[in-house]
Amino acid sequence: MPTVNSAIFHAYAYGTAFWYSLRGLCRIYDPVMVVGWFRPPSQANLAPNDLELYNVRNDGWCLITLALILVGFTNAVPAAGTSKASGALPYAKAVVAATLFHSITTGIGAYQHYKLDSHYNTSMAIGVWGNVWLTLAGVVTLASLLSPAAERSLEEVTKKVR
Repeated sequence: MPTVNSAIFHAYAYGTAFWYSLRGLCRIYDPVMVVGWFRPPSQANLAPNDLELYNVRNDGWCLITLALILVGFTNAVPAAGTSKASGALPYAKAVVAATLFHSITTGIGAYQHYKLDSHYNTSMAIGVWGNVWLTLAGVVTLASLLSPAAERSLEEVTKKVR
């Protein structure tokens, strides 16, 4: 029977994996476009070099890998012979903590551009505010996973709401 914290965790896992996948696929599909997103306005007319394209494409594959780890190792997508409803979440806290670390550090990196007039662009605003949202969602999810009160079943909680 699913619990409140497993439902919150699965929502977080799916949402974060979707965000990582979206970012990763953009980097893999069109690294030139992504390089342009991250260039300061003063360098907008420079052509990307091979190292930039390699790094962006590699970052894309890393984001796809993170998304797969997120849904695979945390039973967000149940392995054969298990069910999401009955399966434990043995790595959930560790994975949420790792994704929190990722959201905080990439948010700080985006903020380094966001705060400068010479480097500000829309992708940096999306990076800052997207990571603020993911950090808040991760904190709520981690608090839920650490709370013994959230071990109640969803059916029990929904009966009290009705």
